[in-house]
Amino acid sequence: MKFTVETRIDIGSSTNSLALSRDGAQVAVTSFDQKLRAYDTATMKHLKTVHLGTAFPHAVCYSPDGRFVASGGKAITLFDTSTWKKGASLKGHKHEIQDATFSADGTHVYTVSGNGYTPADWSVRAWDAASGEQRWRYKGTQQIYAVAASHDGRLVAAGDVMGLVTIHDAATGDVKVSSHADTWTYEAHFTPDDRTVIYAGDFDGLRLVNAADGAIREVRTGHSARSFALTADASRAFIGSTAYGAPVPLCVVDLARGEVIAEGPALGRLPQGVALSPDGRRLYVLMNEPNELVVLSVT
Repeated sequence: MKFTVETRIDIGSSTNSLALSRDGAQVAVTSFDQKLRAYDTATMKHLKTVHLGTAFPHAVCYSPDGRFVASGGKAITLFDTSTWKKGASLKGHKHEIQDATFSADGTHVYTVSGNGYTPADWSVRAWDAASGEQRWRYKGTQQIYAVAASHDGRLVAAGDVMGLVTIHDAATGDVKVSSHADTWTYEAHFTPDDRTVIYAGDFDGLRLVNAADGAIREVRTGHSARSFALTADASRAFIGSTAYGAPVPLCVVDLARGEVIAEGPALGRLPQGVALSPDGRRLYVLMNEPNELVVLSVT
């Protein structure tokens, strides 16, 4: 497997998060200059900059049909990706929203929040994407940083700073399964069959959590995985890792074998987002130090 850098885009400020639309047509990034920037992936031409009004836009996500991109700080705002007009605003969190995702059918948005300040707002929340109305709220015991929605619409997974991972009923918020991934979790994704939730965090490699019983399988890479993207069949994961010092090479893991099968370039100190195009031929990596959106071809 070969990685070739196609494009480097200077973001100009410390970066926060990255999202790729499901069809691969747009990519969006957020940064500490309070802005969301969107790009046309066919040309990497800049489409729009939206001022979010917050220095902590840690979350960004596209609706499944690509019609909306959502981001914000203590509130999430939906923006129409053709007109860039504001849609619903999801208000209620008292702390910065650390992660957000749409439901598979696009009707709901799930958010998680938390920081070290009081009063504590360590919660998972479900929102109606059209009206902005809150549907349910789960109160955690620590700051919650990762959230994912299952493809069948039935489950929502979350992960906190102490490594507690919870899998919720998407309709009610009730906890169905809980487990412990070791330490701070940053990102989560369901596999296409919804049987497994994969987490990245301040632990070596990835943690694969069985959605039925919470059993955990470790896939070690030698570094802490900050962000990752799955191939369409979830057979492989493209991982951006950090050593909180020297840059760490990108790596590709065979999830069935639990082995690193390829390495890419070391792009910077801290990856903030990794996304793979639907055809698996392009990788988008958002970096801190340098603060860049890097586009790589994969062959």
